[in-house]
Amino acid sequence: MNLRDGATLGGAAIRSVRYLVAGDIEFPDGRLQDAIETADGTTFVVYRETVRRSADSNGSDDGAVLVFRMRVTDPAARGPFRTALFDPIANVATPFFAGLPGFRRKLWLAGERPGEFLELYEWASEADAHRFVDALRSLIDPIDHAGTVEFDVVAHDSVEEYVDAGEAAWREAPPEANRPPRRTAVLTGAVGVGLAIAVGYALRKRLRR
Repeated sequence: MNLRDGATLGGAAIRSVRYLVAGDIEFPDGRLQDAIETADGTTFVVYRETVRRSADSNGSDDGAVLVFRMRVTDPAARGPFRTALFDPIANVATPFFAGLPGFRRKLWLAGERPGEFLELYEWASEADAHRFVDALRSLIDPIDHAGTVEFDVVAHDSVEEYVDAGEAAWREAPPEANRPPRRTAVLTGAVGVGLAIAVGYALRKRLRR
């Protein structure tokens, strides 16, 4: 991780914890267990939604949807990968995006097959989405050997608009869907504080060299 990405993520973590404490971040349950089928026929099920209440969504900016998809192709890594990364680390990753400028909303989805994950973000602008992609790449580079990762930024104001435009389709959730367990906002905030401290410490140590 370079200094720029570290500073971006560290600052985002600190702001995200502040938003959590202020009650500005919510975890609605209206979309839980809804399913989305992607263009290749893969079905993903929503297991969490994260929303920043005060996010500007009045149309003053050109909204963007970031589509992030991960496939763990190494069979030996699927079980440990989910256990170590998505349960619970990915479930408490809110500090790495909710505190970034322009974040509005995120849907977390898991695929029917083990090792498949889809994340749909709503940002105030395409520039905000690309800023997050640049920082996120530095986090996932160490594990890129385990599978494939895809990013796509599209000019839609919401996930619903993205689906309605024909990019994907709503489906009934299959009963065997791979759903990681939910975590509480309190745990998210606690881990966020730890991550912010760790990133800040790493940056200070590097700058002193």
